[in-house]
Amino acid sequence: MSATFDPEKNYYVSLGLPAEADAEEIKRAYRNLARSYHPDSPNGDVEAFLLVQEAYEVLGDSALRRVYDQQRNRNIPFVCEAILSRTQLPVLEIEQMLYLLLDIRPQQGLAAVRQPLNLALIIDRSTSMRGARIENVKLAALDLVNSLQPQDRLALISFSDRAEVLMPSTEVRNKVTFRSAISRLVPGGGTEIYQGLLAGLQEVRRHCTDSYISHVILFTDGRTYGDELQALAEARRAGTQNIGISALGIGEDWNDVFLDDLACAGKGTSAYIRTPSQVQKILRERVGELSAIVARGLCLKLTLDSSVRLRSISRVAPYLEMLDISDGEPFLLGDLNGEPLMVLLELVVQQYQTGERHIVSLNLKGTGRLGKQPVHLHQSISAQFVGGQSEQEPVPARLLNALSHMSVFRLQERAWKALDSGNPVRATQLLEFASTQLLNMGHRELSRAALLEAGRVAQGGVPTLGGRKKLRYGTRSLAIVPIKKHSRGGL
Repeated sequence: MSATFDPEKNYYVSLGLPAEADAEEIKRAYRNLARSYHPDSPNGDVEAFLLVQEAYEVLGDSALRRVYDQQRNRNIPFVCEAILSRTQLPVLEIEQMLYLLLDIRPQQGLAAVRQPLNLALIIDRSTSMRGARIENVKLAALDLVNSLQPQDRLALISFSDRAEVLMPSTEVRNKVTFRSAISRLVPGGGTEIYQGLLAGLQEVRRHCTDSYISHVILFTDGRTYGDELQALAEARRAGTQNIGISALGIGEDWNDVFLDDLACAGKGTSAYIRTPSQVQKILRERVGELSAIVARGLCLKLTLDSSVRLRSISRVAPYLEMLDISDGEPFLLGDLNGEPLMVLLELVVQQYQTGERHIVSLNLKGTGRLGKQPVHLHQSISAQFVGGQSEQEPVPARLLNALSHMSVFRLQERAWKALDSGNPVRATQLLEFASTQLLNMGHRELSRAALLEAGRVAQGGVPTLGGRKKLRYGTRSLAIVPIKKHSRGGL
């Protein structure tokens, strides 16, 4: 790696290639351009020939290309560390599995710039919210008002079988008016989520500009009937307008599949609030995450080598989520705040030649915190293929951690599917496997919950709503919980 380069030059443009071009495309473009610009050719151009030569010396060397890409990316507000389960693989005639963990984090030393928030708090005030639930939601709303800054905007919406705008979108300067609006919350009526969601989104849309982080936060404790498709369509529309949705379910009676779909359509997340006393903590954490965003609307595009195929892709932090590969790319990853965003790729590789080989090129695109400035990070991943038996490598700890958590999340998801399809024996086995794995990982409370639900299913009963939600949302958030027991090595 003796050659030097200028990171301000775009060598990809010099060769007429995109940043995700593979090694063969780079070589082919260089040969064609070098032949065309060579001083001895009829249309020779010495300056252009030297620039093409310089570009190929950098991009044609995989190690130098990685350093060049890192230098070009130095002004991007985040970094992406790529961790392979193995860096050396044997040359085999059969396919072999390779895992790739992408650890996306804010740049170290990045100056904290809090962007103003444009929020709507949408509160279910149906009859079932009486008592501790509505009182704790009121306390959480008051806490939210007190935590917001004067330049932030907030709208307060309540809904039952109709929606009411308690407070239109207003800058949080006179907090007394917000406290007065919160005090008017009185439970009564049924649950129609679409009405509340639509009213909240209409308030946020009035001030939805690039200078704000726009988001709606929905609290509900019940199931909506007959308006699910309307609500999902509205959430998808919000997602295209860069308006996020957080769907927070209180208690046990709400539809977790619907709220998950609603939040996903709005490029946000859902959460399970087991007890009313947790409402304040959950809301404070969610607003804190919104206040710490460093990059918005990240999406990932993959360019795989011809010898590689993608078997699955999952987000594993800040929460677990299987991403759909059937619709193709790019994969929407959402916003990046102060917490790491991790993505796990399950790759199938079949390589017949030794040497360093290109595996996949990554392109991460999004926008910065302020305004519409685009951010774009490109990275090329390679692995070494060797003849004979390759040296045994320990799996890096972070990747092993992610694999363990993804495995137990999948186990309980498969258990519910087996139960729903009429196979309680298989569901019991899967829940027992999940319980054992959780216990080995040090998560005793979740392990016990899985074992209790397995016992109910084995005896011909049905799982409790609370137990099912506890397992689903508990295993989903494991990626950010340190493992207490860990016997295998890594970094």
